[in-house]
Amino acid sequence: MPLLFKKIRINAMLKSKLSKYMLYAIGEIFLVMIGILLAFQVNSWQDQRIRNAKEQSYLKDIKANLKDDIEAIDRVVNFNRTKSQLTDSMFYALERYSDPEVYMPKIIKYMFTLTIYDVFEPNRIAFDNMIAAENVDLITNSSLRSRLSQYYKKEFNTTTQESVKQRARQFGDYVAIKSFNKQSIKSLVNHDSRLKDISEVAIHKDPEVYAYLFIMLMSTQSQSESLIETQQEIKELLEIVDDEIVSRN
Repeated sequence: MPLLFKKIRINAMLKSKLSKYMLYAIGEIFLVMIGILLAFQVNSWQDQRIRNAKEQSYLKDIKANLKDDIEAIDRVVNFNRTKSQLTDSMFYALERYSDPEVYMPKIIKYMFTLTIYDVFEPNRIAFDNMIAAENVDLITNSSLRSRLSQYYKKEFNTTTQESVKQRARQFGDYVAIKSFNKQSIKSLVNHDSRLKDISEVAIHKDPEVYAYLFIMLMSTQSQSESLIETQQEIKELLEIVDDEIVSRN
């Protein structure tokens, strides 16, 4: 009988130790799992912090580029305003004066500005850098991401702006040929030529001169109107970019 009680006591002790060991092992596994989860969470926070910092950097660079675009459009529109005023002045000179010796000096003074043009090209350095690095998805605001993509996909050197280039060249080529005379060559390059005398110039009666002037004026004004609309779009983009920058700080 004493032997039986001894065995029972030993078995109980063994079971008690096993239970304690199992509890210890489970606790250790639990602590390891908690540690792993915390490490993952810390890494996730760190990765998110890095992504947020990159997003902020891109947004600030894009903001600077968009501000450059607004200033560039202002320059083009201001140039076009001056060019339109000179176009009106040329119309006035051709309508008011019939003597080429009177109107030709005025026209020559206008010709340099009338035969050149200015076009707008967006500053897309920041956006292109983001594309090249395949980091477009860093911009978490999907609406902003979409609007930026649409803005930078626009072809600004086609249609209206290309027309401005062509009209200025056509006008310059045509009027230069029609208006060159003995006196203008003498004043420009100090050479005597066999060209017609200034008194024989008659561009004030030439309908093509008026047509080229009018078409060029319309193209210039159309370009300005289009760019002013683009400028409004840029300002709206800037507001969204500013909101994103502020919300991330």
